[in-house]
Amino acid sequence: MKKQEYLEKIDSLGFDKDKYCIISGGVMLMLGLREETSDIDLKVKPDYFQELQKKYNFKKSNKFSYLYELSNEIELAVQDFSEDEVDYIEGYPINKVENELEWKIAHNREKDKNDIENIKVYLKRKGSKKWI
Repeated sequence: MKKQEYLEKIDSLGFDKDKYCIISGGVMLMLGLREETSDIDLKVKPDYFQELQKKYNFKKSNKFSYLYELSNEIELAVQDFSEDEVDYIEGYPINKVENELEWKIAHNREKDKNDIENIKVYLKRKGSKKWI
C-alpha cells in the first residue's frame, strides 16, 4: 500500500499517538525510502495493549514473542519505548530510523538488506557520524 492508504488505515484504528509508534516498513514509507509497504507494523506500550485488548481480538504471532496480529496486514509489537525513541513525521510517531537500522542489522533478515543500505545512505545524507 502507498503512503496515503497506509495513513488512512492507521487513522481508522483510532490509536492514541502517544502510546504507539510506526515501525518497520512504515518508517521506510514515512521517510520516503520506499514507495509501498505490504503491511502495518506498530509498536505499542504494554499498558496500552491491555486497553486495546478490550476493543480488539488479537492473535499471538509465531514470529516473535512480543508480536500480535490484529489482521493479515496489521501487527503490533508490544514493547515499552520512551519519547526520545520517537520522531514525528506529518504528526505520526515513527520509531527513530537509527533504531530501525540497529534492529534490521541485528536480525539480518534477507528482506531487510535493501532497507539497511537505504537507511545508511539516508543517515549519511543527514550527516550522521555513526554510520559513515
